[in-house]
Amino acid sequence: MRELIKEAIADLKKNEGFIYVTAEGKRIDLHEAATRGIPVTPVNPKDDVIKKLEAAGLYVTDGRFMNDFNELVGLISGNSSGKTSKRRTFSDGEKNKILEEWKKVEATGNKTKAAFAREIGVGYQTFINWLRS
Repeated sequence: MRELIKEAIADLKKNEGFIYVTAEGKRIDLHEAATRGIPVTPVNPKDDVIKKLEAAGLYVTDGRFMNDFNELVGLISGNSSGKTSKRRTFSDGEKNKILEEWKKVEATGNKTKAAFAREIGVGYQTFINWLRS
C-alpha cells in the first residue's frame, strides 16, 4: 500500500499536464506518437491515480470515506478525542454529566481543565464557557 501511495505521489508530481496513451493503454510521449503516426488519447494523470487507488480500496474522492479515514489516522496518531471535521453538539443533560465528572476530577487535582476537555472531545474554550454558565 505504501508503495502505491508513493507511486501515486510521484506520478502526480512528474506530470504537470496530460499523459498520452496508445489504444493498447501504453504511455507514450506526444512528440514520439506524432512522429510515428500513432493515435493517442490524452489522460489526466489525476484520473489515472484515482483509478489505481480505488482498485486498492482507497476511495479518495468519497468524502465520507475520507472523513472515516482521517478519523482513523487521528485515533492512531494519538488524537484520543476522535475528532472529525463535524462539530459535536451536546445536550444539556450531557453537559451536566460532564460538569459533574469534572468536579470529581478537579477534586483529585490530577488533571488540568485543558487535559480534561481534550479527553472528552470538547474544545477548551467551550468547556470554560460551560463552567461559567
